[in-house]
Amino acid sequence: MKYVIITGASKGLGSALAEVLMEQGETVHLLCVARTANQALADQAAKLGISMNVIQADLAEVEMLESLMVQLFEMVDFSKATGLYLVNNAGMVEPVAPLSKYNAGEILTNLHVNLAAPMALTAAFLRLSRELAAPKRVVTVTSGASKRAIYGWSAYCAAKAGVNLFTGCAAEEEKDEKNGAQLAAFSPGVMDTDMQVTIRSSKEVDFKPLADFVKFKTDGVLRPAKVVAEALVSLIFADNFPNGEFVDVKDLLENQ
Repeated sequence: MKYVIITGASKGLGSALAEVLMEQGETVHLLCVARTANQALADQAAKLGISMNVIQADLAEVEMLESLMVQLFEMVDFSKATGLYLVNNAGMVEPVAPLSKYNAGEILTNLHVNLAAPMALTAAFLRLSRELAAPKRVVTVTSGASKRAIYGWSAYCAAKAGVNLFTGCAAEEEKDEKNGAQLAAFSPGVMDTDMQVTIRSSKEVDFKPLADFVKFKTDGVLRPAKVVAEALVSLIFADNFPNGEFVDVKDLLENQ
C-alpha cells in the first residue's frame, strides 16, 4: 500500500491530486489534511473503494503540527506500506501589497503556512518514518516566484525561496541516513484555481503585475488543476526521482 499525505487537499491542486491518485485504485491510501472538508471528494473515494482519511487542521498553528503528523502516522499500517509520501501543497499568497503595508501578523501567517508548516511537517515525517525501509518522498509545492522578485509578493516570494532551500538541505542530510528519504520542490506554474481568483482581485496599486494575471485568464493560459496534478503524480512515483531539485511542471509536461 502506498500512503500519500496531502495538505490543502480540499480544493485546487490538492483536491485534483487526490482525484488523480484515486485512479491508482486500491493500492493507494490517502491521508488528506485541510482547513475545510470536501464532502464530494470523500464521497468519490467511498464510491471507488479508496481508503481515505480526512483531518481538518489549520497549518498556521505550527506548534500543533508535530501532533498532527503523529496522528497521521497512526493511520499507517507499516507492515503493509510499500511507500510513504508527503505532499506539502497548502499555501497562501496573501498579503498582496508592498512590504511597507504589511503588519507583523500578516507576515507571520504567510510564513507559517508557506514555509514553517512544510518544514515542521517534513521534520516530523522524516523523524517518525526513520525505521521504514520502503521508499519515502517529500514533495513541497513551490513557485516560479521563488526565483525572482515580484512587486507586492515579498512574503510569498521569500517563503517559496525558503521552500527551495530547505528542500535541498534536507535532501543532502537524508543521504547520510540508512533509510533516508528523498525530497523535491515542485513548481506548478499558473493554474486555474481559487488562488488565481485571489490574485486577480488584488488592487493594481498593490500588485503591479495584475494585468498580466488577468490576461492569463482571458487568454486561456491557466492550466487545469488536473493536468498539473497528473504531472505531480508522475513526479511523486518517478523511477528517477530528482532528489533535492527544483522541478518545473513545464519540464514534466514536455517529457510526457
